[in-house]
Amino acid sequence: MKSVFKSDPDKKRIAALFDGVFAVAMTILVLELKLPRLQDGDSIGELWAALRNHGSTFFSYLLSFFILGSLWIVHNRIFGKLLRISGAALAVHMALLITAAFFPFSVHLYGSYTGNTLGGLIYFGTIILLYAEMLALVIVADRGRLFEPGVPRNDVKKLRRGFLWTILLLAAAYILIYLFPF
Repeated sequence: MKSVFKSDPDKKRIAALFDGVFAVAMTILVLELKLPRLQDGDSIGELWAALRNHGSTFFSYLLSFFILGSLWIVHNRIFGKLLRISGAALAVHMALLITAAFFPFSVHLYGSYTGNTLGGLIYFGTIILLYAEMLALVIVADRGRLFEPGVPRNDVKKLRRGFLWTILLLAAAYILIYLFPF
């Protein structure tokens, strides 16, 4: 007889945790944007120059918010088509949450040290890991027959290919950053 403590995790609680961690991570991204210090607070030119000097920080914020937001949207669509959450799917979700919670640190590191190759490698490595974990979720759900019966196999294959191509493109960028630091 199966123990009551070995039952599948509650989908609603996992969704709430996932939403919460992603919301906090996305909020932390904006908290890393610091106001520039100005000699003359009334000077438009000085403010404009200070904002331009922080261009890489703004760019990494926008890119990172877009990445987390798009991953949240895709996850929401995948999650909505799952019948249940297996132990393996729960493990992938926990890995995703760890990486999403770490992501603001990698963004801040990259935004603060744009010229440092290691900062770029950590940032892009974190992004690659997020997409690899999303791919792992699709694979685990597919192999574990966790998708609803009405989900077409072709849609699952397209999703897997999309994540795989994204990972390959990001890995190419990762290698280029390493080989040709800026």
